[in-house]
Amino acid sequence: MNNPKLDLNDLHLLHLIHHHRSITAAAEAVNLTQSTLSRRLQAIELELGIQLFKRTTRKLNITPAGRQLLRDTAAIPNILDSAIQRISEDYLGAEKRITIGVSPALSLAHLPGIFHQQTNLLPEVKILISQPSSDDIIRQVTTNQLDLGIVTHHALLESAVHIHHQMLDRFSIIMPAAQSAPSLKPDLLKKWAQQQSWILPPASSPSRVLIDDWLSDLGIRISPLMELENFDLMCQLCALKMGVAFIPKRALTAFPRKRQLQHLTLLQPPERKLSVIGPKNTVVPTHISTFTESILFS
Repeated sequence: MNNPKLDLNDLHLLHLIHHHRSITAAAEAVNLTQSTLSRRLQAIELELGIQLFKRTTRKLNITPAGRQLLRDTAAIPNILDSAIQRISEDYLGAEKRITIGVSPALSLAHLPGIFHQQTNLLPEVKILISQPSSDDIIRQVTTNQLDLGIVTHHALLESAVHIHHQMLDRFSIIMPAAQSAPSLKPDLLKKWAQQQSWILPPASSPSRVLIDDWLSDLGIRISPLMELENFDLMCQLCALKMGVAFIPKRALTAFPRKRQLQHLTLLQPPERKLSVIGPKNTVVPTHISTFTESILFS
């Protein structure tokens, strides 16, 4: 039995067809005619011995086999692009850069510890920062679209990415300064919590799961008035007396109007772990390892 072959150009064409959901649009993107790309797709499917796309006069749908092929090869074009970028940086004098995805689940107060040494250690390195969702950051790291991501840690991360650095991040409860602070005795805290207007992270987010588990252990069930992922905005809303919130204690340090808030330091607070992640099974360039080693997470 012959082993089927698929070169990088053909793989690129398959990803383009899937991206555009149209052979015509994909052909235009690479300056080919529709008939030329259709014949190329047929030749690829013949070589592999399996249909990758179902074509009708109106629709083009990817088959399960096609979906698996594109999912399993999603990182390959980006790995090649990264390799060419590194060669250009190391041997051709191209500007070094680091692409970083920062989760919206981080607050402004987390940023100084991440970037504080960058201008001293790596002044010539360009930092490109984006803020997609945590799920998108993980996907982009696993497919080599991002050099680094900073996200809330969860158990499945370690099998998918390389963990460069981690820090513990304890939560506290914040409320308007004029509001009476509750007792920390379990029964009294439970009664108080059930009377509050809560501002919490989105349901099923890692931070929300952590908070819900902590509340559940105390026998507390609450329904939030508001859900958002931005802890800095939570501080603003609590200062406006719109509710109470769980936030990372560190987030309060960046809030400019601290006198309008008070925080409740819990005896055994919810605690999350933040992870700096990178692609797995790749050689980490020196300027990226220098950056991660300078982070003040602890």
